[in-house]
Amino acid sequence: MEVGIVRKNSVQDAVYQVLRDAIMSLRLEPGTVMSTQEMANKLNVSRTPVREAFIRLQKENLVDIIPQKETIVSRIDLKRVLQERFIRESLELAVIDPFLEKCGPENLAVMKRLVEKQKEAMKAGESVELINQDNLMHRELFVAAGQELAWDTLQSVNGHDYRFRILSVRVENIMGEAIRQHERMISCIENRDLEGARKELAHHLRKLRYEKDKLTEVFPDYFRKEEDGLIIQGF
Repeated sequence: MEVGIVRKNSVQDAVYQVLRDAIMSLRLEPGTVMSTQEMANKLNVSRTPVREAFIRLQKENLVDIIPQKETIVSRIDLKRVLQERFIRESLELAVIDPFLEKCGPENLAVMKRLVEKQKEAMKAGESVELINQDNLMHRELFVAAGQELAWDTLQSVNGHDYRFRILSVRVENIMGEAIRQHERMISCIENRDLEGARKELAHHLRKLRYEKDKLTEVFPDYFRKEEDGLIIQGF
């Protein structure tokens, strides 16, 4: 199981980042059982930074710790995804107005280049790269609007939604439509069509409701079940 190599000066931060990246990219799959000693051996570090990393990841709902037993990469919780998507939708729809006030041809050029990179990543089957390029395009809205703090806040709480989106990339018709939505949104922005841009963005962010059934069917072991104590509502 490849999880990465510790290279940073701060061992504790490095171990946390390596494990977080592995979880977010699905290299460590939902439901994977980990032990402190196992990860310490793989990363060639002591048990302490691994234990501290597990605690930080638990606070982000990315791992479940069973005391004195094991640590498990959290399965994707659709209830949590819905809440994370609510935060994203609230922030992104709010940033459209200031973005349109401040954006120029250079911002649109960046967004168009990123859409082309998304197409290349989809064609190559590079799911993580596709989502990263998708993120960079949405980040441009916040950067141009001068709202980088809002973007950073969003990224700090999106662990379940991010993994959900990576899975959606693996179902081609889902991500192909998402890219087409990006293109329509950019067209609305070019035409200064505020309502059209809002409509496309809202539809883009709410597509979770249409994707969940397909993804839970294709990847059933990656999702938290109702019998685990969570009832999925709001869909």
